[in-house]
Amino acid sequence: MTTTHEASRHGTTPAGDGRPTLEAPRVLGHVRAPGARRPGRPTVRYRRMPGLDGLRALAVAVVVAFHVTPATFPGGYVGVDVFFVLSGFLITTLLVREHRDRHHVGLRAFWARRARRLLPTLVLVVAVCTAVAAVVGGDVLVGIGPQLLGAATFTSNWVDVASGATYSGALLPHLFGNLWSLAVEEQFYLLWPLAVVLLCAVRPLRRHAPWAAAGLALASAGLMALLYAPGTDPTRVYVGTDTHLFALMAGAALAFWHARPVTGPHGGDHDDAHALLPGGPRVRTPRGRLAVLVGGVAGAVVLVAAVATLRWDDALAYRGGLLVCAVAATAVLNAVVCLPGVGAQLDRGPLGWVGRRSYGLYLWHWPVLVLASATLGAVVGPVPPGAVHPAVVVVTLTVTVVAAALSFRYVERPVLRRGLRGAARDLARRLQPGPDDAASRALTRRGWALAGSCALVVGLCAAGVVNAPATTSVERQIAAGEQAARATQARPDAAAPAPQPDAEEPAPGEGAATEEPAPAAADAPAETAPAVAPPGDQVTVVGDSVTLASAPALTAALPGAYVDGAVSRQVKDGPAALATARDAGALRPYVVVSLGTNSTANAASLDELLAAVGPGRRVVLVTGYADRPWVPGTNAEMVAAAERHPGVVVADWSAAVAADPAVLGPDGVHPTEAGTAAYAKVVVDGLTRAAGLGSSTG
Repeated sequence: MTTTHEASRHGTTPAGDGRPTLEAPRVLGHVRAPGARRPGRPTVRYRRMPGLDGLRALAVAVVVAFHVTPATFPGGYVGVDVFFVLSGFLITTLLVREHRDRHHVGLRAFWARRARRLLPTLVLVVAVCTAVAAVVGGDVLVGIGPQLLGAATFTSNWVDVASGATYSGALLPHLFGNLWSLAVEEQFYLLWPLAVVLLCAVRPLRRHAPWAAAGLALASAGLMALLYAPGTDPTRVYVGTDTHLFALMAGAALAFWHARPVTGPHGGDHDDAHALLPGGPRVRTPRGRLAVLVGGVAGAVVLVAAVATLRWDDALAYRGGLLVCAVAATAVLNAVVCLPGVGAQLDRGPLGWVGRRSYGLYLWHWPVLVLASATLGAVVGPVPPGAVHPAVVVVTLTVTVVAAALSFRYVERPVLRRGLRGAARDLARRLQPGPDDAASRALTRRGWALAGSCALVVGLCAAGVVNAPATTSVERQIAAGEQAARATQARPDAAAPAPQPDAEEPAPGEGAATEEPAPAAADAPAETAPAVAPPGDQVTVVGDSVTLASAPALTAALPGAYVDGAVSRQVKDGPAALATARDAGALRPYVVVSLGTNSTANAASLDELLAAVGPGRRVVLVTGYADRPWVPGTNAEMVAAAERHPGVVVADWSAAVAADPAVLGPDGVHPTEAGTAAYAKVVVDGLTRAAGLGSSTG
């Protein structure tokens, strides 16, 4: 595979740039006699660096595994950091080599090669998947316009941040969510060559280039740790170019460390003139190779452990964990660079095949997974939240491998060999009829089929953008719940609120609750009257988006209840919401608090929440359910709070979901319309038990 390079004023073409990150590692060079015509392809190329295809294959395999079987490979996303390390190493090495060969870097040619390498397959994937999404319709088209803009401008990561897209229980089935990493790389390709030119041109900086790159890596990792807020969605710090630059810089630091001046008047001996690393790897002694091997094995162990255990939303990942993974990937890459025999083994067989097609595999797999899930979801039935149905996995892997193989053969490889214009001319010649048919047809049948397919894809893409719904089905359900909740707040309060005690009186369960008259049915004999749920006009519900999505079912089960919900509301926001209800005269004898989804909670925060409820009321704490690390701990704190406070019970929504996962929608957080009835039943059951507490204390 080769690329076409522009001639320089010195009569040569710049060194090729290899295939960073998700691409095969052919690295091209230049030799051309002065005055000769510029060839269509370079006449000299650097030797392949063995092992990089194998590393790419392993990296893309764990990324795909993370997406299709997240429970089995919870840390598979670190494969992206392996790609980043490879990209930083290759790009920096090639830029340094070009500067030493030619005493300057052809930035325009570099950026043109990057565009030629990345754009054709990207355009194909985006166009085809958008067209299929237009046929599938529904939620997969939500936000397609901004996603296409992000793909076209390589700003997908910042578009994700602006749109609120998240990798953890997202409301939005993000069709091109995987393009964030390509955006980070392209932004790196745009700016880093300028820094490399400066580091190479200024001698004092050149000596300290590895430390400069390492310093940038530490600064980026430090910014990630600084901006990360525990218990919140980490999407911003994960996809941000500034906060996820450290893996690219780790690879760049390794490249600077290995770079050596080329000896001799003509660039050293023949081998060095064609080698990616002039002078060869820095480590050459047996002891040094042993140290490199041990470091590589240790790095591989760290990466395997991370893939098996490091969840995407773990605080450890953003407070040094991902930096450690980047350093581990750098150690593995260093072993491959210094020990070519190890690299040659990695490139053998299926790993080499997958590695050469890893760019296409990465681009295709995520939108195919989204489309397969949307298409087959109703057919295969419900699966546990956070899981992917085996049928969807099989379809996704099959389509991804076939599509990547075809795009590699008919798009990537022809463009790499002939360039964009050369590949276009070759395609045009194949699709034009021979001399005997020229008078009757402008294109062959194959040509007309291709032209018709392209027109169909473009038309479907346009239709998809025009007809894309503004909100997802879950968002529409939440919006309907907001209307239902507002209706409960607008009606006159017919409830007889609990007597307002003095400020000195303690909160529920803090010693004086038994002195308050029991709310609702206080005159009924506690020994004989069965516990029943209080009427709705005695109930106040404060919750998050799960409560909002279930508001119609709650008002149907508890007519007259006061419902106040808000998207992303957390436990720490509960006291303010309760104060608002009290100010509105709507804080009733029974208070339901459903805030277990969006944040961590500890004993202090729950005690503060219960103190805001005030004494003389019964409280129902509803557990949360979501594939987020803080939810189990928050639920456990709710149980502990109920044990500390006699006037508090727990309604276990988490257990109800675990018993019947079908009650949740595709995001694994919010109940379906049918599931809202199950949510309301859990709340009513909790209120019934709370009423029983009131009777027993009467």
